[in-house]
Amino acid sequence: MSSQNHRLHYIPGVWLAKETLKNLKKLLKPHPKIKDEPLSESSFPCKIGSKITAEEYNNFLQRKESSGYKYEHRTNGDVYVIDMSDPEHGTIVEVLRDYFNIANGGVIRNKPIRVSGDEFHYNPTVMGQFIASDVIVKPNGNHVQQPIVPYPGPPPGDKNGNPHARIICEVANKQSIGNLRNKCQNWLNQVYVRYVLGIKLHEKRTTRDLQRRFYRSMTAMLFQQGVPGYITPYKVNTNGVPRLSLVKSIASMDSTMQKKK
Repeated sequence: MSSQNHRLHYIPGVWLAKETLKNLKKLLKPHPKIKDEPLSESSFPCKIGSKITAEEYNNFLQRKESSGYKYEHRTNGDVYVIDMSDPEHGTIVEVLRDYFNIANGGVIRNKPIRVSGDEFHYNPTVMGQFIASDVIVKPNGNHVQQPIVPYPGPPPGDKNGNPHARIICEVANKQSIGNLRNKCQNWLNQVYVRYVLGIKLHEKRTTRDLQRRFYRSMTAMLFQQGVPGYITPYKVNTNGVPRLSLVKSIASMDSTMQKKK
């Protein structure tokens, strides 16, 4: 066998070995991982990864290895589980979506606004990092201009190139009210976000109603683009569904704005 033929056989083998080593390094690299057993309510915040890049964090979120949790990727590369869902959290998210859909006037197809959750947007203060919220309200792409170019636009869009959300709702269960406030204010760094509604669920009380359900307090904070601070529409004790009439007003206002475009 000539030396030329030997080189032709040898060089691809070296290339394959290098690629295999590179892939193994990727697999062995630290990455966020949830334990097999469920986290207890006293576990938060729970560190699940370190030295994680924004790309690795985004891939972890998209794999949805553990649903029902909220995560935070910090500037030093650490990743934490910061919150978890429970029946009250799920009920409030459902009620919020129902209220916002009232503004569609019963329209099923080609709604003027889209109400959903867990859709990834880009963090307005951390380049390339995904974030998501419990509820987002965005205009139907048929009624507004689509992003001309991928993120950051113009105009701004979500991860999939759809119109950016105009209203954000964050519901905190185990997160501190300070952490919730910071998340809400962070969304406002994207000027296309008009309102951010934050709801903090406090611990269940020891007192019960006539149906033996525990009372539980919540605090709501409404942030508006261009307006310093926030307002607290109400702080209520509830054993059922909160009275979120303010949400209907915001939804109606946003629907009217979209129709004028």
